[in-house]
Amino acid sequence: MELRQLEYFVAIVETGSFSQAAQRCNVAQPSLSQQIMKLENELGQQLFDRLGRSIAVTEAGRLFYPRARSILSEVRQAKYVVTDGYMPAQGSLSVGIIPTLGPYLLYQTVQKFKQTYPDAELQIREDMTDNLVDKLLNAELDVAFVSLPIENKQIITEQLFVEPLYVAIPANHELANEAVIDISTLGHLPFIRLSDQNCLADQLDAFCYVQKIDPPTIYHTTQLTTVLEFVRLGIGVSLIPACSAALYEGGGLVFKRIAHNTLERTIVAARHHGRAESVLSRGFNHFLAEAWRQIVGETIAEQV
Repeated sequence: MELRQLEYFVAIVETGSFSQAAQRCNVAQPSLSQQIMKLENELGQQLFDRLGRSIAVTEAGRLFYPRARSILSEVRQAKYVVTDGYMPAQGSLSVGIIPTLGPYLLYQTVQKFKQTYPDAELQIREDMTDNLVDKLLNAELDVAFVSLPIENKQIITEQLFVEPLYVAIPANHELANEAVIDISTLGHLPFIRLSDQNCLADQLDAFCYVQKIDPPTIYHTTQLTTVLEFVRLGIGVSLIPACSAALYEGGGLVFKRIAHNTLERTIVAARHHGRAESVLSRGFNHFLAEAWRQIVGETIAEQV
């Protein structure tokens, strides 16, 4: 059993397709498929049902997934132990983060960061992407955690994770028992939207343009918590990132995928190209990505 086989397997579970997993792992799809077949032969169990153009995770695959993900996480941790990623460090780190990430990931991230770098000074600013990019350019921030795209060529990025986006609907909605929401239905549902400065608003606009739908907007707000509360009250539906969905599942809300469409955002660590990445910055990147995996990973597996 090889680590790359585990990496490919986890990628397939989390993306829901061999082709997307191959893109994520930067490998040709035939090579990925061959490695998965070798893994299945070694385990003596089929991990996926191949259903024409779609796949389904088998019971053996569901049991294997959390263990494979845990092994990969342990390997990453072991690598950090023998590199400067976990070496004690002093100094300061200025971090920026978008509002649709901060409330869900910062608690675990900051806790781990302070445990690892007790002598470091940490400053965090939550703001919209454009404002964070300006502060990176002005050297007011060392790193910012945002969603692509970023158009400024002076900003370089490191991908941390690809996050699914779900449609949030009230638990008593007529569509609450549907496995997925059809795109034709989505075009007629009243939407509660974040303000135009928020990257989620841009992603919704781009998706609607491609799908040629124009759902009515009945309320704009700057706060994701307000969006979720209005959805819970039955005022409308909205587009919600997986890290939020993982914490709000239940309590009058359900989160659904859109049928035959992959709706997601790519979260990156962004910094000015002229600034070197520090030990503290690498550590914070690692802890933020781990926090997301811990919160979201099981939720994604359950929806495959």
